[in-house]
Amino acid sequence: MNFENFSPTKIIFGNGSINKINKLTQKYGKKCLIVTGKNSTQKYGYLDIIKKKLDKKIFVYNNISPDVKSDEVNLAIEICKNKKIDFIIALGGGSTIDASKSISLYKSLNKIDNVIGTNLNSNILSVPVIAIPTTAGTGSEVTKGAIITNSKTYFKSGVRGNQIFPKVAIIDPSLTLTLPQNVAVETGFDTFTHLFESYLANRSNIFTETLSIHGIGIILKELPKSLKNPKDLDLRSKVMFCSLLGGLNVANASTCLPHRLQQAMTDKNFKYKFSHAKGLSLVYPSWLKRVYPHSKVKIINLKRKLNITCKKYDFIIEFMEKIKIKDRLKIKIEEKTINNFTNNISGNLENDPMKKISKKMIKEIYTETFNG
Repeated sequence: MNFENFSPTKIIFGNGSINKINKLTQKYGKKCLIVTGKNSTQKYGYLDIIKKKLDKKIFVYNNISPDVKSDEVNLAIEICKNKKIDFIIALGGGSTIDASKSISLYKSLNKIDNVIGTNLNSNILSVPVIAIPTTAGTGSEVTKGAIITNSKTYFKSGVRGNQIFPKVAIIDPSLTLTLPQNVAVETGFDTFTHLFESYLANRSNIFTETLSIHGIGIILKELPKSLKNPKDLDLRSKVMFCSLLGGLNVANASTCLPHRLQQAMTDKNFKYKFSHAKGLSLVYPSWLKRVYPHSKVKIINLKRKLNITCKKYDFIIEFMEKIKIKDRLKIKIEEKTINNFTNNISGNLENDPMKKISKKMIKEIYTETFNG
């Protein structure tokens, strides 16, 4: 029953919570940089809503791509230095929030490149980040990690440290009503992976496992319903809540091998683009096959508590089929690219239940995933 859990982020959850933005940012200063993506927050009016509610001097940086690059972060760092920004509002999906957390280090760093794949030293300072997610999947609004891709080397990994936990997470499910179907599918699956992997993870504890079991029960049932009824705010709220639970667990128990595998899928000669969650879905069947013998007791316990009757891990494959994310890519990739993926692996592999994860096994998973 002994465990430690840490979450310094103030959480404001509920429909209409975005209206509290001005009050919640009063103590953070007068100069604000709103960081967002290139399209959707402007298209659906969310950026204008935020700007109208703030009594601050506002600057906007709307140059974040779905897979945020270091040069995008570096440009925003330069803006923050020039404008002497007091705090940052992250408005968007996981990439936007990750970018904002990295940009918040601008007082200590000129460029983000050298700290990708590292745990930040305590002497590196940050300015406050207020995270407003517009997708239900990453949980980045309550984690201490930011996934960034180096623009020159294509190395993709995390910048991690307690100083980049957002100060406030404003989680307003109504902002997800405009999600395109494919984004709702993929971010919803991302939520499931955070809950499931943090449940199996070696760093899990009774607290994180309890959140995982509760969240998995909801997401398995409610995500397929939500995809069929995209304007149902109650269903969207339930999915958003599961995303939050997954984020809290990632911050404390972290994830397993699939997240390391997906982050390593970067190569300048690899032309095919797909989302983080789609990448996870591709490697999941091969990983599940290998991890099951090491996690059999835990998975059986999970199924018992959720009244799931099926063989092994079939309920996950069936869930992936139900939300239509299981389809393989209709491509084969060169062995050279697979070798590059294998060599790109970074992060903690010891958190996965599998005792020994070799390069040979990693290469086998990639080969099965793309060429099997």
